[in-house]
Amino acid sequence: MAIGMVEVEGVAGIIVAADAACKSAEVELLGWDSIGGFTTVFFSGSISDVAAALRSGEEAARQVSKKVSAAALNQPEPACFNYVTVPVNKELQATPGALGLLETQGYGLQVLANDRMVKAAQVEVANVLTVHNRVVCSLILGEVGAVKEALAVGRELAAASSRFLCSAFIAQPMPQVLQAFGRR
Repeated sequence: MAIGMVEVEGVAGIIVAADAACKSAEVELLGWDSIGGFTTVFFSGSISDVAAALRSGEEAARQVSKKVSAAALNQPEPACFNYVTVPVNKELQATPGALGLLETQGYGLQVLANDRMVKAAQVEVANVLTVHNRVVCSLILGEVGAVKEALAVGRELAAASSRFLCSAFIAQPMPQVLQAFGRR
């Protein structure tokens, strides 16, 4: 048994990493944690599955975030599970569809972008995650075309600001990803 961890600066990178990891190997998404502007996603499985998931998760995270690290704990001590402070909420119903992520520094720009995105296309803001270092990441859900359209509007608005960090699109996110990062 092993635990895999992917850490990024911000939060969008771990969402993309979690989805890629869960799609590439038989791993269980455990949840995530954030400290000082960095966030870490945790998953568990066999040593070989965690290794495969780490490769996919790290590669996906690098498409979104410049600062990425990944590590595996083989045969972890039970106390290592205590680092997962935001566990997957298995009771949360995962809405099928696409997932868009828009990440900025500061809340005001994010509120404006969310307003424009929901007016531009039929999407819902599934969650707004705030982590240290003023990083704010909105998760929007809807049909593939609607999420692409809304995300383009949000990205255009945010990219005009020096506070834009990144955006990402996941066509069919894994249900456990939505359970980990959706509304609590």
